[in-house]
Amino acid sequence: MSKSPITKYFTIKDLLSTDNYVIPIYQRDYAWDNKQIIQLIQDIADSAKRSENNQDKIYYIGTLIVFEQKQGEGVIYQTIDGQQRLTTLTLLLSFLKNEHKEIDTTWYKNQILRFDCRKKSSDTLDVLFNGKTAEETEYNVAIKQGYADIKKCFIPICNETRIKKEQFCDYLFNNVKILRVLVPEDTDLNHYFEIMNSRGEQLEKHEILKAQCLSILEGLPNEEYIFNLIWEACANMERYVQYGFSTTQRDTLFGLDKEYKWNKIPSLSELYTKIKVPVEKNNSSTNEQPLEIWDIIKDDKYGHKPDLEEFDTSISVRFNTVINFSNFLLHILRIQTQEDIPLDDKRLIDSFKNFLFKGTKEEQITAVKEFGYNLLKGKLLYDKYIIKREFINGTDRWSLKRLHIYTKDKKESQSYSGTFSELEGSSEEENREILMLLSMFHVSTPTLVYKHWLNGALNWLFKNSFPNAKDYKNYLEEMAKAFLFDHYLAQENPLDYYEIIFKNLGKCINKKQNQINLNLLNKGEEVENYIFNYLDYILWKDYNNNRNYFPKNLEDKRITNFEYTFRSSVEHYYPQNPIEGKQSEIPQKWLHNFGNLCLISSSKNSKLNNYMPFSKKEHYKKSSTLDSIKQCIMMSYEQWDIDDENHFNAIKDHYEKMEQCFLEQLNI
Repeated sequence: MSKSPITKYFTIKDLLSTDNYVIPIYQRDYAWDNKQIIQLIQDIADSAKRSENNQDKIYYIGTLIVFEQKQGEGVIYQTIDGQQRLTTLTLLLSFLKNEHKEIDTTWYKNQILRFDCRKKSSDTLDVLFNGKTAEETEYNVAIKQGYADIKKCFIPICNETRIKKEQFCDYLFNNVKILRVLVPEDTDLNHYFEIMNSRGEQLEKHEILKAQCLSILEGLPNEEYIFNLIWEACANMERYVQYGFSTTQRDTLFGLDKEYKWNKIPSLSELYTKIKVPVEKNNSSTNEQPLEIWDIIKDDKYGHKPDLEEFDTSISVRFNTVINFSNFLLHILRIQTQEDIPLDDKRLIDSFKNFLFKGTKEEQITAVKEFGYNLLKGKLLYDKYIIKREFINGTDRWSLKRLHIYTKDKKESQSYSGTFSELEGSSEEENREILMLLSMFHVSTPTLVYKHWLNGALNWLFKNSFPNAKDYKNYLEEMAKAFLFDHYLAQENPLDYYEIIFKNLGKCINKKQNQINLNLLNKGEEVENYIFNYLDYILWKDYNNNRNYFPKNLEDKRITNFEYTFRSSVEHYYPQNPIEGKQSEIPQKWLHNFGNLCLISSSKNSKLNNYMPFSKKEHYKKSSTLDSIKQCIMMSYEQWDIDDENHFNAIKDHYEKMEQCFLEQLNI
């Protein structure tokens, strides 16, 4: 047994082919969802792609902290930290072994992970390792869903990254490394675990980036002060940016006249001339020594702590952002440079180094000042025109609101109103349609990185700073079509998002039926979430207008009130493995047909996936909300349960209607 901590780097191949691991009972059960799983696979794919250019030959995936425990004549490693990542890696290897037999995984001979005192979780890992479906309800739902999420996202991520699956796997097995740390044998594991989960936060990359930007502006106290003021105002993504400035500064920058009322976007010259550095912050000694990064971040000289008494501190935080600050910075840099910058904050410092911190000193100063201006403009546009999650009166919903200033009792007051409403010469219906479009995009890309829809929306907003509802909605609908027909369903040469947004300006190019491949709809669980979400938007609009795709007798207020949620599980309405009575399995052609599929939450799918359509209908009609509008239409059919040679007629009929729904979008 070890007397002191031992550290060693393992490749994934070495890690999963040699030792055995156990997740102790004091650890939580597997809890990663599709956002984290997609992020992990995307990170590996990105690094594998960069390795083609002799970059990132090795990708360090993190740390695995373990305790070496004797077990008979051998040892087993208790996992203290890193168990979520380790479990996901074992699921990924099981998936590759079972679903892609052309990949050499002969070295992965045994399932090396189990959960202490959690037989259900260990059994689920064993069943999936052996290539079985784990359909029974007693298996662990989260682990089953993790495997399904990997199966669904693996090939699309490889395709989008433009690497072959063989290249991904070779890189994963041999170039992805994890640092395994053994703790001493006399360690109090419970105490160590508590320390690991309460350790302080490290310096964020965006804080380092801020220091680098300020160092370029060194010697320009006014520019330093204003850049830092903007940075701190924008860094809180859940607060409207106006509240990051004092009342006087708000009036100066954003206007308080009848036309703007704190919604004006200042020009670049106004930004650096209208606000002056306070006198007391400009009295630094000329003999002052250069500051370190920590000093720059903490020093009040840069206005890190504003004059709080001038701020309206009564405004409570009630909005939840759809992206974090580090990734938001990359969106602004991409728009400023119009270059294909990766929207991944792990590469934040390198991206800015390549595009902002180059050229002469004067060129760097100009670039940093311009970025400060674009950051402020981008946050103003983001706050007003991009959805948030709003928590109010004990409920939370999607929100698309702007900051509204009005006079009450001869005093200026603030509130939030619909971005597009009567105040803006628009209607609440238009505001709702835009909100539905934006939430459709967001739930389809739940990770914080690679939110291309957000990049497209912000890029358009930069060029159309005060859009009306019709123009903004038209752009978002056109971009939605481009994502579907030019990327997901393209017959050949799918376009990447950068080309769609920056070269084609969000316009759909494939407008003929022979340019799209509708067979991609009939892929069962591999059908992209975006396709289902886009269809639900079209169906929602149709129900509120023409009702071309709905049975005449279908009246359901839940459709009108439909809101997007984070759904990730493709359900076969007629089940793959029926458990009721003596129903037979239907031909694969119809089982995995788009007409038999809908997108719902993973918890609901795990609970009901083997039930026959009638039983599912009886369950779902009791719900106050809908997971899927498409599913609601499917449940209006009476013959889906019929167990004879014609029982797939409903699937065929529904598919043809949904196919027509897509094709009609080509002509709009």
